[in-house]
Amino acid sequence: MLCCHGMLTLHRLANVLYPPACPRCDRSLPRADAALCRSCEAAMPRPGRPLCLSCGIGLSGAFDARLVCARCRARPPAFAGARAPWLYLGAGRQAIRLLKYRHRRRLGRWLAETMAHRAGEDLPVAQIDLVVPVPLHWLTRRLRGANHAAELSARVASALHKPHDALALRRRRWTPSQTRQRTWQERWRNVRESFQADPRRVQGQGILLVDDVLTTGATAQACAQALRAAGSREVFVLTAARTPLQWRTR
Repeated sequence: MLCCHGMLTLHRLANVLYPPACPRCDRSLPRADAALCRSCEAAMPRPGRPLCLSCGIGLSGAFDARLVCARCRARPPAFAGARAPWLYLGAGRQAIRLLKYRHRRRLGRWLAETMAHRAGEDLPVAQIDLVVPVPLHWLTRRLRGANHAAELSARVASALHKPHDALALRRRRWTPSQTRQRTWQERWRNVRESFQADPRRVQGQGILLVDDVLTTGATAQACAQALRAAGSREVFVLTAARTPLQWRTR
């Protein structure tokens, strides 16, 4: 059996013989531990400020000093705030899809690092007691072969030095993919009352809910409602990416 030093030597030799390539463009990576090449990392789009204090969507045009978007004013979310380091657009969308459907775990580690950094900048980390992933139904997890929200949340929890609990929240029933639902109402009907939290694990806790993408916020809303119903003190949402689209509410 090889010792740790031997494994490290083999790993370095493999990087020399087969230099790691950028998963998005196949160019050589600047470092063996890099997730993307410099060009692709520079192409990752960031949310433009100012941001809605509730859902984290970029605000444009006229706004008042409160910085809350029209949707959150009309329908206040059950979570206290949501943030993401990247936009689900262009290179950002491609990076998320590489993680979800091609299981690029090095990319997942880097995304989790940027998520933790954004949480430290924009969320009250001192008020967070527990990090919890948005759960997958067991059938979806088996079909995908991985639970990327759980992997992201575990790494975020480690970076923030917070406890992680992948069993605090569960999905009660299977639902069709949210990507098939076009409006907020359709997405909300799809996931409403689909989640259940364990009061023994979350009561009195400040929760950081982690997922890969926030689009309309319907899934985050359903999860936050379940967590609050189980006694959570407050819920914050952190995702790798945030859609820039202002979805219609017809």
